[in-house]
Amino acid sequence: MKKIVWVILFPFLFSSLLAEKYAKELISWKEVRSQYNWQIPPTFLESETVDLFESILYSEGRILIQTKDSTKQSSILVWNLASKEATRLPWEGGKVTGWTECRGNLLFQTANTLWEMNPQSFAVQRKLVWPDKGKSWKDIVCLENQIYRLDKNQLEVYNWNTGELVSQIPLPFPSVQRITKRNESEIFLISSFWGNTVQVFSPKKQMGMGEFKFPVTHRALFKLAAIGEDQYIIFDPLTKTYGEWKGYGNSIFPLTTPLEVADGNKVFRFSPIQNQIEYQFQWTALVDLPETKIHFVLPKEDTASQVLREETFSSDSKLEVDESGNRLLVLNIPSRKAGDIGEITVYRALLTRYKIQWNLDPDLSIPQNQNSKLFANYLQDDWFLKINSPTVTEKRNSLFQESSNLKDVLLKTQEYVASIPYKSGSFEPAPQVIEKNNGGCTEHSYVTMALLRGKGIPSRLVWNYLPTETANEITFNHKFVEVWVEGLGWIPMEPLAPPKSKPGVTYARHVVFATLSNPTHPQIAGGDRLVQLAKESLSLGKKIKFKLVVSKSEVGKEVKGPEEKEEGIVPLKTNRALLKGEDLLVP
Repeated sequence: MKKIVWVILFPFLFSSLLAEKYAKELISWKEVRSQYNWQIPPTFLESETVDLFESILYSEGRILIQTKDSTKQSSILVWNLASKEATRLPWEGGKVTGWTECRGNLLFQTANTLWEMNPQSFAVQRKLVWPDKGKSWKDIVCLENQIYRLDKNQLEVYNWNTGELVSQIPLPFPSVQRITKRNESEIFLISSFWGNTVQVFSPKKQMGMGEFKFPVTHRALFKLAAIGEDQYIIFDPLTKTYGEWKGYGNSIFPLTTPLEVADGNKVFRFSPIQNQIEYQFQWTALVDLPETKIHFVLPKEDTASQVLREETFSSDSKLEVDESGNRLLVLNIPSRKAGDIGEITVYRALLTRYKIQWNLDPDLSIPQNQNSKLFANYLQDDWFLKINSPTVTEKRNSLFQESSNLKDVLLKTQEYVASIPYKSGSFEPAPQVIEKNNGGCTEHSYVTMALLRGKGIPSRLVWNYLPTETANEITFNHKFVEVWVEGLGWIPMEPLAPPKSKPGVTYARHVVFATLSNPTHPQIAGGDRLVQLAKESLSLGKKIKFKLVVSKSEVGKEVKGPEEKEEGIVPLKTNRALLKGEDLLVP
């Protein structure tokens, strides 16, 4: 049996079709980086311990943290964040029970004394007689000319010059365990009872000013400090959480890797994962074959949530791009004899995927007259939607009433669809899914599109991979919806991956293959798949057997594959769902 192997890759220059205005990603990104390098985390002696409820103190690139040795003797460790060197502070003032930065100096609280110290030399500048609260930790913060101390569910207010108690402010939140300074007018209230939610409180206004959810464990928040305008540090040896976070509005983003921000702080992408991906294709001629064309669906190029670089294509392939940015690789196999076998890597690229978040304008209304030419395909009814059916109409009316607020409609849509229990389905239309109240990702998508198109909001279906990061293969296993928002573009509505109920936000780092107005890819026949015979070659379906494996590996690591067999044939791992004649059903 004659065996033919194609394994050569060449860079391939191509000219893509010009995408229409609504399909382009017109986003210009800027990077926000951490001030310090966190690639190598700090290490502490095993004999040293840190108390959970004691705070850290940040000062001029250094972290102060109180530790205890095996004899329970307290000392203050000064960690230089730039040099990663630790020194002991020669402190003889007794156990510290609270500290804060104040007007350029540091304040240490001990029993009966408040110490004001120089932040460079740690020399004592002055001492104040201080009301004794015992040896337990009591957080203090300094705002303007007053010092605030947490005492149960109230703040004690002290004069900065005299140390005298001025007043007491009851806190509007129960079980407050920690306070720390946010800026010159606000403080954070922290409690393990609230999970990773942090309340913002203004002592001057004596009212809450909002809340944050930090993407860390609640215990790590006890070692939180502000280091700049809406920039924060966590330095916690207990949970081994070290790093910086940046705040925008009511959102907090990690800076472990650079945060990318675009369009006036409307869209953010962060926490990227980078993989080398390969499309490995193998075929067998069951009979004599004429020239045969194969279609491969490639990941979309440079969307807000994924970026492709260093792409290479087989020299026998051609790239086609449609007006929505969907990419198709066409491979031409010359005529072959029965029994011929071919194996080829048709595509290779460096893929970076991000967690993504859009901030929606709360005052944006649903456009009354969307451009019919641009959005006609994304507003039309279809068999899988039935947007005017009584069931869909009733659900739409109960969710939205007469609301014309875009954010309100998107939020209520996603909250409802996320509440539909997951159950592998059979691609039933939206009315049936609403009635039975369960379904797979395809059916969740149908309901989303039916509700939104009925309100005049353009929506489209996304073919994608919902990752299992430990797997070494990428498959087409998932669907969600994107909607058009004026000023932002196409944003995700993902009800089955975290955080589920927030429109424009997904942390799943999908691999997006195609965005379609309906479930059928115009160039892929016979079900949901990434590879198929071209239309002119479909009649050869019983004469050729083929399979595709899309492998992924970490950057810097060699792609792991099977050992080579005789005559250079590489027996690829079979993905049975992509064998000819089998449909890959997407739940």
